[in-house]
Amino acid sequence: MNILTFDIEDWWGYDYYKLGNRQDWKPRLDKYLQDILDLLDERNIEATFFILGEVAVSNPSVVRCIADRGHHIGCHSFSHTFWKQPTEKEIREDTYKALNAIEDCTGQKVTAYRAPAFSITRENCWILSVLAEAGILYDCSIFPTSRSFGGFPEYKSKFPGKIEIDGVSIKEFPIAPSTIWGREIVYSGGGYFRLFPYFKIKALTVDSNYVMSYFHIKDFDKEQKRLFTTLDGESALARYFKNYVGLNTCFKKFTKYIYDFDFCSVKEADVKINWDELPVIHM
Repeated sequence: MNILTFDIEDWWGYDYYKLGNRQDWKPRLDKYLQDILDLLDERNIEATFFILGEVAVSNPSVVRCIADRGHHIGCHSFSHTFWKQPTEKEIREDTYKALNAIEDCTGQKVTAYRAPAFSITRENCWILSVLAEAGILYDCSIFPTSRSFGGFPEYKSKFPGKIEIDGVSIKEFPIAPSTIWGREIVYSGGGYFRLFPYFKIKALTVDSNYVMSYFHIKDFDKEQKRLFTTLDGESALARYFKNYVGLNTCFKKFTKYIYDFDFCSVKEADVKINWDELPVIHM
């Protein structure tokens, strides 16, 4: 099962990108979006697009364009705040604000969620219960290995499962790392997808029973402004490499990926899974 997802945010959605006024930077959300949607149409693929509530307010035409092309719409929080040590009040307010903005924009009920930067961890996994109470059926926030920010290495499953927490349940579609060079690495999105040669990505996908991909418009945007900044103690050089390596060839690589494999949305994947056969994960 190969699931195709996109996080729809502009570059300034990140805390470490707040340099100057946002008004001084042109939104680039539509960059490559039409090419992506046309490519998915050609392959008859439905994907899940996780939308920032802020984007639904500031760029509603972008969000409606995605929804009108028949894709599954999810929530990516309101303003891409990293959930380091949030209060329950902050999570509730942000989640309902985002859901209302996206649903008002698309006219669709939103039942899928991905936290900014996969920032649901062992310390704040209670967030899942808040999401379930808000009507979220599918969460795609768990990154079950270490990463520069977030990461949930204590979560041992690399496959979908039903989580029960604080008296509620939610279906989890985690990111699925592979063991490469003795390390747990996620090749199906982000910097490693841009870094790895395509033959390696193809071979890893062929050998995987479950792939959760994740892409951003900025992964394909060769003309984007490049910033030399740090994040949570990570060096500016390392951050620069992770953000911009492989930009020139990423869309070509992505096109091959879409043509070589079948993909589905989170909503479509839900129907294919016999949840009664999967173990319940108590948290």
